[in-house]
Amino acid sequence: MPAAPLVSVCMPSYNHARFLPAAMDSILAQTFRGFELVVADDGSTDNSLEILQSYAKRYPDVVRVLAHLGHQNLGISETMNLATTEARGEYWCGHASDDVSYPDRLMRQVEFMDMHPEVEWTYGVIDSIDKDGAPLREQTGADLSGFPELLERLILDNCLTPVMVRMKCLREVGLFEPGLKYSDWEYWIRLAARYPAGFLPGAVGAYRIHENNTGVPPHNPETLEVALENIRSCAEVFAKLRRKADGATDQLGRPRIKALLDLRRAVFLLWLRDKSKSSRAAEDVFRSDPTLRHDLQGLASYLSHFKSLRVAGMMIRALGFPPSWLADGGFMSALWQIGTHRFRRRSSIPAGPVQV
Repeated sequence: MPAAPLVSVCMPSYNHARFLPAAMDSILAQTFRGFELVVADDGSTDNSLEILQSYAKRYPDVVRVLAHLGHQNLGISETMNLATTEARGEYWCGHASDDVSYPDRLMRQVEFMDMHPEVEWTYGVIDSIDKDGAPLREQTGADLSGFPELLERLILDNCLTPVMVRMKCLREVGLFEPGLKYSDWEYWIRLAARYPAGFLPGAVGAYRIHENNTGVPPHNPETLEVALENIRSCAEVFAKLRRKADGATDQLGRPRIKALLDLRRAVFLLWLRDKSKSSRAAEDVFRSDPTLRHDLQGLASYLSHFKSLRVAGMMIRALGFPPSWLADGGFMSALWQIGTHRFRRRSSIPAGPVQV
């Protein structure tokens, strides 16, 4: 076996035969050469596995192809875990089988990590392309370095991509949570609860937008059923995280973080129109962190993120009486801003299938 590489690119693959060559070629064309590409197939029913095996045959020193026992279809988390457990590099780098990386991606990420030893993982932004590879005008990802707490910001939004992690940190955090559709969101939150991250400016690849994206919720769900299923999947992420938070010894176990996890779950349950469960989750916010009941500025900042009067109303009911929040000018101003935003949006944009 060749010497251990510096970077392990781990790629879960499922029924992306039409996109695989572009994804594979983009990694094999990297200007940085000290890497391996570990691809795990999730029981694909198209010719994905044949394509992967042809690459492994042509590039035996670089490409390794894995599959579940009996070619089972176990899901994206289990498939990423299969590739990750076989990775040998000092750095771990995830890669979707329908996306592409620019030639200097690994070089730029490795150089950034080497220049910033205090950073244990890095993230950035990627451009967007359509199903045929044509560039779109939007980007995925965001620079979160200006926020006081990355962990809090990540709980509010799944907006990290593309990620490179020091393998020692990845091993300590553990594997991706089985059974979750958005296991990447759950994992980045656990990672941020333990290790500092750094933002790498400039796009390093392209995220392909098509009808079967699984890594993040689709931009514009075509049906109410799809939209509700995405929300349920997100609610599952925070149900898992909240249970883990009770026994956590890192930042995930802080009362304020527990409260924010409760709030995020309450919002998803509200969007699912589960009034009883969303109300209980909203009440849990103040049980997890009683100080938030008196930190109306902090609560207002969270509510302002959602820009939803329904969410604000749910939390006001959970606050209970007496309504001390009426005397807080900052809190009332935040509610006013939420209300005016909602009015402007309803005046200019047709209502979608799921109103929040």
